[in-house]
Amino acid sequence: MKTNHLLLLPLAMSIALFATACNRDASPATPAAETPVAVEPAPAPAEPAPAPAPAATSPATDDGTAFADLDKNGDGGVAVDELVATDMLHQHFTVADSDGDGKLTQTEVDKHRADMAAKPAY
Repeated sequence: MKTNHLLLLPLAMSIALFATACNRDASPATPAAETPVAVEPAPAPAEPAPAPAPAATSPATDDGTAFADLDKNGDGGVAVDELVATDMLHQHFTVADSDGDGKLTQTEVDKHRADMAAKPAY
């Protein structure tokens, strides 16, 4: 009978190990409760600045240069060759020269600038 008890001990241990192994595979351990983590949204990418228009295609401007500075030769009038090609007065010379004498007077320059300022920009 002693022999039977000695054989039962390894058999019982084997069954216990087998049962433990089966329980581990059958029901996985439940994970610990996770604490929610606040996630900040990624910053929006910066919008690129618009590219400046090339100088060659920019519209003519009137920078408001004083009449005395426009009159390079000091004769009291501004001829077309005294103006910079990109200046509004150069490009509108025939319109600004209301008397058609080929020179702009102070009055003609002032009137043309006022007329252009009154027009709506498109």
